[in-house]
Amino acid sequence: MSKKLLFSPASIDSLRKGVLVDPVSPGLAVEIIARTGRKRWKLRRRIPKTSVIVTMLAGFYPSVTIADAREWAEKINEQIDAGIDPRVVLREEKRRDIMTVSKAHELYMVAVNEGRSSRAKRPNKPRTVKDKIDIFELDIKPVLGTRCVYEVTERDLINLVEKKGRKAKIRANRLAAELKVFFGWAASLRGLAVGLETDPSRRLGDLRFPETPRSRKLSMQEIEWFLAALVEEQKHFQRGMLLWLLTAARISEVANARTDEIEDGIWTIPSERSKNSTEHRIALGPWGLSLMESGSEWVFPGDKIKGPRNRSVWYKARDRVHARMIEASGQQIERFTPHDFRRTARSNTKRLNVDFDTAEAMLNHVKKGLERTYDLYEMEEEKRAWFLKWEREVAAIAERVGVAEELGVPPNERSIPLPAVGPLEELPKCA
Repeated sequence: MSKKLLFSPASIDSLRKGVLVDPVSPGLAVEIIARTGRKRWKLRRRIPKTSVIVTMLAGFYPSVTIADAREWAEKINEQIDAGIDPRVVLREEKRRDIMTVSKAHELYMVAVNEGRSSRAKRPNKPRTVKDKIDIFELDIKPVLGTRCVYEVTERDLINLVEKKGRKAKIRANRLAAELKVFFGWAASLRGLAVGLETDPSRRLGDLRFPETPRSRKLSMQEIEWFLAALVEEQKHFQRGMLLWLLTAARISEVANARTDEIEDGIWTIPSERSKNSTEHRIALGPWGLSLMESGSEWVFPGDKIKGPRNRSVWYKARDRVHARMIEASGQQIERFTPHDFRRTARSNTKRLNVDFDTAEAMLNHVKKGLERTYDLYEMEEEKRAWFLKWEREVAAIAERVGVAEELGVPPNERSIPLPAVGPLEELPKCA
């Protein structure tokens, strides 16, 4: 039977069974747990004008004092009197506490892989997925990962991008773009699992650093220094960096190459690994084919991981080679990227009398407009002739520099003279 007369520490201490109701706070009471004899705070009330009965617990007496219990009950009763179920509010608060930026990003990546992250409604390619993960792990998670996603402000995102822009402007632009996609998804109907009401990134597109299109290519003199500097590099890095030059392929395409992609002297880069989702076939010359041999599932297997080598190790190898080139030349040489080898190969096509269509095909650039729809000729033989001509060109340079044997140039290619295109002395030198 409930006791309503005395409600004090003494009366609660003397309670041995049943319930002691607080005469001050509606619905608040102390009840005895029969099995343990402990005294627990409990609030039980019906929401006005409904049949919903709310029952909530607030810990044990005396750890939770009378004053603490009444303060807790007052907040709950305010919600009940307003027709709000406090249990729903509590669940939402818990969800908001759990929904950190990292948790929201996990849901976002599920949507990315299922093709639900953008209006395009198609799954992203592995390279795009990896870029998204890298940007989050390196730039977003260390700063915002543990923050509640609903509390992230526009100023937080601006600070993140501006800080990155002080060191790497182009990377800052990529970061801003990914933040817009991520938070835009979380605030859209596609991201109802997160349910972000306001998109803090909606104006982030205005915060863009100017980008200068890269025009770097290696001169013939720099190619000589590059080949000479490769001699001291480890064999797998030596092979990979030579393939950058000989095949004009992207670093991701070379670094992640599989041995089963090579058949009858043709390296086929599958559509899921190419940037434009178009299969690309490269006819390898004798030298290029020998550079692809690894005896493993991967052309460039990792030392400590199952799979290909991490991309970062290739840039470290590039830095070592670049330093040797500077030392050998006795002058400053502009740093180059793996992609600059594509530009170098493409820039030599006219000198080697290669027509425009073949030059574009060897880079796997897709045709435009109606030509893309109606001209389906794949130019495989023309590409084969170009890649062989370019390989012989580079092999002749290695022979002249005296590093052909060290770089694995096959003997039958070492004596092939350069094409008759004029003396190399007349070609542009290093800036």
